[in-house]
Amino acid sequence: MKAVIKLQLILIGVCSALEPPCDGRKNGAQCFGVLGGAVDVQLMDDVSEIPRFHWKMNDSMIFIWRNNEVVTSKDDRISFFPSNGSVRINDLRRNDSREYKLEMFDGNGKETGWRTLQLLVKAPVSSVRLSHDCLSQGQMKVSCVSQGDSPQYSWTLDGHTLTDSELFSRNTETNIIVLRQNISGHLVCSARNQVSNSSKEMNLAGCAVKTSCDGRKNGAQCFGVLGGAVDVQLMDSVSEIYKFEWKRNNSVILIWRNNTVVTPKDDRIPFFPSNGSVRINDLRRNDSREYKIEMFDRNGKNTGWKTLQLFVQAPVSSVQLSHDCLSQGQMKVSCVSQGDSPQYSWTLDGHTLTDSELFSRNTETNIIVLRQNISGHLVCSVRNQVSNSSKEMNLAGCGLLPVMGGVLAALVIVLIASIAFICVHKKKKNTKAVEKEEDDQEMTYADVRIVQKQGRRVEKSEEADVEYGQVKFSKKPRISQTNPTVDDTVYAQVRKGR
Repeated sequence: MKAVIKLQLILIGVCSALEPPCDGRKNGAQCFGVLGGAVDVQLMDDVSEIPRFHWKMNDSMIFIWRNNEVVTSKDDRISFFPSNGSVRINDLRRNDSREYKLEMFDGNGKETGWRTLQLLVKAPVSSVRLSHDCLSQGQMKVSCVSQGDSPQYSWTLDGHTLTDSELFSRNTETNIIVLRQNISGHLVCSARNQVSNSSKEMNLAGCAVKTSCDGRKNGAQCFGVLGGAVDVQLMDSVSEIYKFEWKRNNSVILIWRNNTVVTPKDDRIPFFPSNGSVRINDLRRNDSREYKIEMFDRNGKNTGWKTLQLFVQAPVSSVQLSHDCLSQGQMKVSCVSQGDSPQYSWTLDGHTLTDSELFSRNTETNIIVLRQNISGHLVCSVRNQVSNSSKEMNLAGCGLLPVMGGVLAALVIVLIASIAFICVHKKKKNTKAVEKEEDDQEMTYADVRIVQKQGRRVEKSEEADVEYGQVKFSKKPRISQTNPTVDDTVYAQVRKGR
């Protein structure tokens, strides 16, 4: 496949080397200087307050200030300005990246304090260079390069940071980005470090994917990318054909006669007589039709015809992979991509998955389940007739952790259920014991007398009245299970009264 792009490059330019001031009045300050440039370091507010001080680099003396003058100066590149208490280092070099120390003394030579600062000398970033290339799937690869120390890169499109819907991929080491299909706008790459910055911009019109098709054979099948273009080879030499008509579903698109396009019906479809091909730009869904070319001689007699079928498809999108470990140690992996009629394939360490590695596969959802302890480099590839994409992941296998987790969970559930059963059973047992204790009580009758009722003749068959006194409750003695019918009533001091 070929790709076309329209863009305009605009150079913004690199900023001149900066000479940033550095505040060294605070201990532990960090300062930056431009390689080959100069840096001003503010050492103090008022030099008159400090009778004497030493300024050192890595404990090596640079100069001494005493009695309002510089006594000892070790480097002509370094100047001290008493008027504002600052020092300047000119013509900065790599080895100027050191720790600097200011030691202060009173009039008697007693040290009154000290401060340090760290100076980092860096080469400024150079002018930014942008390069671009259209990929076969319609994405655009853009590279942004700048020289200098520790450059940091950032990208914007139409003033905003690139989003996931615009950015297909990014390599922070090479600073190469890949934009998704049909991304257009004002793209800016900025490079900066602590001492300088630079940027470059370009206007994107997007990459249009172009496919080609040989329509010289009757019944040919052609495929085009939705939004892209397709070149159809109709004939070898147009000079051999006096007239032809190219139709879509019997509707004339263009007529060629006597070396001239007579009737162009669609501005999206130009004809190129130099190579006998026709191009359909900005492909749409309804361009998926049958196309027919009919050829005629000078007398208008039909000398032949050919048809072709064009299919316009949306390209597959970037692939998304997700995985999950199952309870038995297998790994479930899902591969998803958008686009028309995607076809999926899997490889592990470069070979197609085998039955010993693949536990199951669902071709409708494109979910696979790998067997236990399968590891390696897994790749899911997606393609259709106009594009392809893939995603990869390194598998370490699920192992037995999920299995052990499931077993442990089951044991915990069984343990909880067992404890609950024991508690309930114990509670019921205690309740029955209390009830049995209450049932074990019996009545004991003491001083029971039979008294004859007054005014009535006692007959032998007549029942006598019984009086009970001193009724007591006591525990029942244990009853033998072999004689459950024994009467438990106990009578004490039973007397007949006359």
